[in-house]
Amino acid sequence: MSQRTIVHVPEEIGNKYRFAVIAGKRCEQLQKSAYPKVEVIVPVDKHGAAQDAPRLASFWSQVSIREVEENRIGWEEGEVVALDYTTEAPISIE
Repeated sequence: MSQRTIVHVPEEIGNKYRFAVIAGKRCEQLQKSAYPKVEVIVPVDKHGAAQDAPRLASFWSQVSIREVEENRIGWEEGEVVALDYTTEAPISIE
């Protein structure tokens, strides 16, 4: 896989920050032996044997970015709860 700097953020995700968070979480899952949802080509060394790249974060990050770009990862937006802890206290000047 070649290194990329430009990614396509799907409209459902909306912004680059959320894209990075989703791809990062998916990268963690892939490193812990989750099955990839896109075709993965494992790099080979000069002798033709498969490299140990599937353990590297750089390898799985590219796979996770492709999965998120192609909308193959399910995600849901968490609910934001605003807590109001403000109290009013009189200020006395003595």
